[in-house]
Amino acid sequence: MTSPWTAGQVASVAPDAASLAAASKLVGSWTHVGHKDLALWGLCQGSGSKPYQAVVDLRGPAYKCSCPSRKFPCKHALGLLVEWSEGRVPSADEPADFAAEWLLRREEKTETTGESAETTAGEAPKKTPDPAAAQKRADRVASGLVELDLWITDQIRSGLAAMDTSWAGFDAVAARMVDAQAPGIAGTLRALAGTVASTENWPEKVLDELARLRLLVAAHQRLLELPEDLAHSVKAHVGYPVSADSVMESTPVQENWMVLGSGISEEKRLFTRTVWMLGRNSRRWAMLLDFSHGSPNFSTETPPVGFLVDADVHFYPGASALRARLGVTHGEPEPFTTMPSGSIDAALQQFTDALAADPWLRSWPAVISSVVPSFVDGAWFLVDESGTAIRAEGDSDLLWKLLGISGGYPVAVCGTWNAQALTPISVFAGGQVIVL
Repeated sequence: MTSPWTAGQVASVAPDAASLAAASKLVGSWTHVGHKDLALWGLCQGSGSKPYQAVVDLRGPAYKCSCPSRKFPCKHALGLLVEWSEGRVPSADEPADFAAEWLLRREEKTETTGESAETTAGEAPKKTPDPAAAQKRADRVASGLVELDLWITDQIRSGLAAMDTSWAGFDAVAARMVDAQAPGIAGTLRALAGTVASTENWPEKVLDELARLRLLVAAHQRLLELPEDLAHSVKAHVGYPVSADSVMESTPVQENWMVLGSGISEEKRLFTRTVWMLGRNSRRWAMLLDFSHGSPNFSTETPPVGFLVDADVHFYPGASALRARLGVTHGEPEPFTTMPSGSIDAALQQFTDALAADPWLRSWPAVISSVVPSFVDGAWFLVDESGTAIRAEGDSDLLWKLLGISGGYPVAVCGTWNAQALTPISVFAGGQVIVL
């Protein structure tokens, strides 16, 4: 049985602050709670006559509750984690009946997945890519990028003042890129409408993005001349798919990975879970991305924030490989209470190196230790012991929360740097990681 989570680790899986606050108020509402190995369960009395059945599988973590809430995890699953964190969940010999069936299904699913991964090619031939289909897609992309190049040229020739900066204007070009099977470029184009609407110096930002797109078009036209890693980066930014099987066949990187952040975003009912991990020894970053449509019920399991896991990580190909998939884990995740140091200069250098290898990168993760959050003249900064400061940006409530956690004292901040400012993801204080 793994050690009980800290309050910060429980907070890291909450969908929002309101859910966490509601979960904390459920103290005294629980009966038939228990834990065995990596499973928690309990009954929580709500406003109805029948209590809600909550189950947590810590391997995911994954959650199940009989309540009608659309939040994931719901306040009852969070409340069960709170009870466990505060030492009010006793061990048991066997799971309760209402939890056993769901836990058994998850165990069988895990075993089936493991068997599939170990199956040899002779026993279960994998689907091989169709060269003709791949060439057809490449031709469609190339044709679409020719049109994009002409459109970019027209915008520069006519001047940005005459540019159709409405959402419909950008969406029309983006739709053509979707037809050309270049969804990565389509997403960039649609984001430009938001840039125009929310940024005072939008011409500068739009010109920068058009230049990036023009460089991407030129790189794609010379794809066969590029180094292999850079060619993979170009394809990724255009939007070529990469099969999970091919990634898992790559040579893994075994490390003690520190899980430093996790977040879930949603757009048009497509939920995206992002997990940031840092190799304790190599200082290499890995970003796990998982997707779920309709609800944030992700099929893959990841260790919780604040835990150290000895695991194999398989990276997607690219010049600055960051996105990855979690492979075989060696032992159970354990909480960590110390962090490797990281300076502002080191973070900037890491971003510079990554951008030099992949010029289409927009951000890169970083850990900066011993910085004090400061709010000066309406702007946020992170200031280190020498007085060096970098800008911080993000949701106002998030930044005030960061300042409150620090109490004006130095803390370690994990975030993403985009060459302009750092967006905090989590903070390390008091020996634990707190997700912002």
